[in-house]
Amino acid sequence: MAILKNTTKALEAALKNPPEPGERNVWLYTVAKRAKNLASREKIRSFLLSVASQWNDRDFTHEIDRAIARAFEDRSAPPESERIPPWPKFNQDAWNRRLDHPRLFGGEGAQLPASEVIDRLFSENDLLCMSLDTKSTVTQRRQLWRGSEAAMQFLVPNAMTKETGITQSGNISCRSLDNATRSKTYQVIEYDRGTLEEQASILSSLHTEYTPLIMVVYSGGKSLHGWFDVRTLDEASKLRFFRHSVFLGSDASLWDASKLVRMPGGRRDNGKTQDILYFNPIAPKHP
Repeated sequence: MAILKNTTKALEAALKNPPEPGERNVWLYTVAKRAKNLASREKIRSFLLSVASQWNDRDFTHEIDRAIARAFEDRSAPPESERIPPWPKFNQDAWNRRLDHPRLFGGEGAQLPASEVIDRLFSENDLLCMSLDTKSTVTQRRQLWRGSEAAMQFLVPNAMTKETGITQSGNISCRSLDNATRSKTYQVIEYDRGTLEEQASILSSLHTEYTPLIMVVYSGGKSLHGWFDVRTLDEASKLRFFRHSVFLGSDASLWDASKLVRMPGGRRDNGKTQDILYFNPIAPKHP
């Protein structure tokens, strides 16, 4: 395993506290930023790659390269993840207390095509960012995606504000915080701990009149993605709702408005389908 020979107290503190699954992007950036005056980009990249290889769930090369670019760019505005208070730690007791909550859905699937679901959630003129993989995103009008939705692996779960934006590293991209929504209609919450049945109970427990659970998508792996309609909440209430989900163990990185999630009814690169297990929008968004 690659090592960093020189450290500071701040860097050592980060290294002694390995991240939970939902905290990894922030941790990668923090380590890169604190190490940038101690080692070269190449050495930091090699170190982070060796650390990420032990997480054993997916390839983090893209996230590592982005974290290093942000750290060495040293822009005056910090990443969005650093402009909010630290996320709450997962509370196992709170998780356990919700495991008996009645589930809104089972595992049989809603048997809906991806195109129909997208039609119910977005308008023809909405700018949607979709992708076959994490590196080939395209943002264009909803109608231009028609017929290709089911082949996609990812999408940003809210309409974009423009076709391109400027990334934290200063590059033009189809997917960035610069061209992401400023006010979410949908908040996706993902749990990758526990069984799928346990995740179903936790997601169901978050369903309220003001945060209705309108869709659940199976990742094709070990997690469920719950889509909540949060349009009636003000921005502070949206953050409180999401922080509560993190307290229950959700992936904190999904607060990022430009984050990709699994395409409902899409297909993973290994061929597994991303089934829609539940779909119950309160009302069509666009009559």
